[in-house]
Amino acid sequence: MVVAKRWKEASAYIIISLFCMAVSVVLFLVGFSSAVWVKKTYADKGIRMYGLWKYTRYYPWVKSTEEYRLSGMLLSSDETPLSATTTDWYRATQAMECLGLICLVLALLILLLYFFVPSCKVRKALYGMIFFTFLAVIFIVIGIAIFGSKFDEKGFDVGWSMGLAIAAALLAFISGILQILEMT
Repeated sequence: MVVAKRWKEASAYIIISLFCMAVSVVLFLVGFSSAVWVKKTYADKGIRMYGLWKYTRYYPWVKSTEEYRLSGMLLSSDETPLSATTTDWYRATQAMECLGLICLVLALLILLLYFFVPSCKVRKALYGMIFFTFLAVIFIVIGIAIFGSKFDEKGFDVGWSMGLAIAAALLAFISGILQILEMT
């Protein structure tokens, strides 16, 4: 009953912003945690995929898959395992995406409070929501740019996980614009 009342009282900007932000968080969580940020198919039909947290090799002729967690080892060239601490750009990408996720969740939390709690429907909450939304977009885009540029040099293609992260950043940006329009 209270929820229906809030929907009727809320402006179209904040309702659409809430929808965009919720979808953005879900898309980013899936993209963030999955292992196909970049992908490369070789002449022998072998496939190599990197995510933020896992590296996978798939060999279709033997139907086997090898997975490596990227916390202790990173295979940055085709065959040579390197310590993950030697690849600062990879750790920077992980850090940017983690910060983006934290800011995105904070923005959604403030947006939910703004929407459902009457005492939180103040201008300061709107400012905080806008700040964390655009900060999340900036962190996500920086992480995507670092990751994409390094793997583009090695001939990898964009994977569906990175596509979800890009879509999440775009939806969060739209949500931020709608939050600004809510201020007027």
